[in-house]
Amino acid sequence: MKLKTAEVLALTWRFYRRYVYSWEVNIGFIAALVAFILRAVASGSLMPLALTNLVNSLENSTNGSLSIRESGIMNAILMITATAVIYTATEWLFKPFWNSVAKSIADVKNRVISEMGVSNNLGNVNDLVGRLASDVDFVMWNIGGMYTTFTPNILTTIVSLVTIFQLSPVLGIVAVAATPLSLLIMEPYIKGVEEARQVERSSYSEVIHLIDEYFKGNAEPGQIRDALNKWYRGMTRQVFYDRTYWSSSFAYSLAMPVILTILGIHETERGRLPIGNLVGIIYASMNVYSPLINALWGICVLGQSLVPMNRIMQLSSNNGKSGRQLAEQAIH
Repeated sequence: MKLKTAEVLALTWRFYRRYVYSWEVNIGFIAALVAFILRAVASGSLMPLALTNLVNSLENSTNGSLSIRESGIMNAILMITATAVIYTATEWLFKPFWNSVAKSIADVKNRVISEMGVSNNLGNVNDLVGRLASDVDFVMWNIGGMYTTFTPNILTTIVSLVTIFQLSPVLGIVAVAATPLSLLIMEPYIKGVEEARQVERSSYSEVIHLIDEYFKGNAEPGQIRDALNKWYRGMTRQVFYDRTYWSSSFAYSLAMPVILTILGIHETERGRLPIGNLVGIIYASMNVYSPLINALWGICVLGQSLVPMNRIMQLSSNNGKSGRQLAEQAIH
């Protein structure tokens, strides 16, 4: 069975290569990636290890030497300070990224218009305004939002899992084994949201056209009302799928740290896990499942873009193939 997630990723890559790819955009993405890696190390490793050093140093102050205690405390302070510096300094690495996204919106529209050709079979001409006026903006901001949502969160998840494993291999295995459960939340969302977006996007284009025609005296208020009602129905379905995703996600992302905490307490009571390590694991676990859910939300945002990406690619597809067919070719 073909996963809807695979179709979304394949079509996004095809869209990116066809309309967006340039050195300027790539440099923007790389700059943002550097910032995300540094931040993932800061929140996923430096902070939990700082807490581990701090608690273990204070706990062993009566048994260890004063110099060892002070060294552990100083290391913790330096790690926390480094985290603050990393988050502050890396913010400017996002400037070229968002500049490139904005430029891409103009470039994509110019590219689509130049490829359309007056002889193209464009279907409903009234829909073209919505495709060029809103669909391109919608897709490009969603691609940018996906990247800035998925990348930092998945990196934080990975680094945090490594940190948990470093502090306790047993709990690290449990933490990793629980991560695939998140896919059971994401896949149904992407499947359901495509149909809702199909209704919303088509009716949105229709509303834009009818409003323009209304002020020219060529449309009735009732036509606009019917189109808005159709748009509203699509949006209510979108809201339903959003709430289902996030309610399930919160239950999952909050339950797993509790489970790891209970297991960690069991290990500590039996002398197999220092208290400082337990504190570090608890902190790190909070940076695993919530970021993981947030990362997958980035792919869900792309799922919302599946319909408008198809609509854009259909405009400039001179060989008669739809965006969906192009996506299927990319998958195979």
